[in-house]
Amino acid sequence: MTTEALMARDTILAHHTTTIGKESPRHWIHVPHKTFRPYFDRSLLIDDFKMAGLWRLLKMQYTPPADPLTSFAGKTVLLTGATSGLGFEAAIKFLNLGVDSLIIGTRNMERGHQVKQELETRTNRPNVVQVWELEMSSFQSVKHFASRANSELKRLDMALLNAGLWNREYAQSPEHWEETLQVNTLSTTLLAFLLLPKLRESSTETNPTHLAVVSSQQFAQVKADSLQTDGPLLEYLNSPERFHGPRQYGVSKLLLEYMMKTLAGLVREENGTLPVIVNTISPGLCRSSLGRQYDRFYERWLVWIMYRLFARTTEQGSRLLVTGVLQGAEAQGKCWRNDGYLDESQALTTKEEGEAFRAKAWREISLLLEQEAVEVREITQRTI
Repeated sequence: MTTEALMARDTILAHHTTTIGKESPRHWIHVPHKTFRPYFDRSLLIDDFKMAGLWRLLKMQYTPPADPLTSFAGKTVLLTGATSGLGFEAAIKFLNLGVDSLIIGTRNMERGHQVKQELETRTNRPNVVQVWELEMSSFQSVKHFASRANSELKRLDMALLNAGLWNREYAQSPEHWEETLQVNTLSTTLLAFLLLPKLRESSTETNPTHLAVVSSQQFAQVKADSLQTDGPLLEYLNSPERFHGPRQYGVSKLLLEYMMKTLAGLVREENGTLPVIVNTISPGLCRSSLGRQYDRFYERWLVWIMYRLFARTTEQGSRLLVTGVLQGAEAQGKCWRNDGYLDESQALTTKEEGEAFRAKAWREISLLLEQEAVEVREITQRTI
């Protein structure tokens, strides 16, 4: 079964906030370079079950991750993507575990304040949550949000960047980048870079602060031909002609992994101390609002079956978000998944051929972000 077919299946498995465009109602499955199938191809489903690890997903549903019990008393936590799904459930856990201050970023302030009220009601923790405006498709909004964190917060113990996007069809952000690439890679990396000063300032030798971004194990499925180009990588990935939603989602997460793993090496001080722990988190397949976006009967039916058989609840998935920011120095540069670390031995994050892609991605994305925010240079000009 081709990589493209596997990624087509992952249309259903994507767990982040989803934007879905219009598509011909006759199409059951769209596999690039293959014919359209206006019927249900059972052979694809059987192949997926054997080759894509659905049996592993089935077992995972009955072995949920451990629920965090560690107190967050006295801690200030910043959380993006908290108005629904995994982020909302993670916010509940932070509050129930005694967090002193919780900042949530949202592009819709009205919705954000509604969520704040719901969080306070469900946890009986008034005057703890702050709602700040954040539009991840805008570099300017990201810079304003980070500037506010650096100037207004007395300290920042943990930043959990959970906001993400998956698009079925090509769409551009106001910054003229494909939206998935903009939100999942460029803006998330920029926000991570710009929050580092406050995280460093808040760190002590015995209590390092924590920066975690929500990724997806789909990055480990990306093949080299998805990144292979003689020209600029970002320009190649920004092209409407080569866009394929599920593949772009995986690529955006791979680029994010490249940036975070490189950053994890850069934050270590010359004396070997680690002021900020940097890692990624893969919560796995979770039941979320994604299914509501599939409005055709057969799509709703397939999503319902997939979720019922193979998906965790968002509460279970959120456990990994919270435990992910509780890991120690051993987590540096790794992907937290299922109460352990993802095996990346076959991924482009560890393979020799992936090093060239990693260097190219770091160079291009760093240069772009330096142009957006000059303070980024303090990070990107460091040497590992």
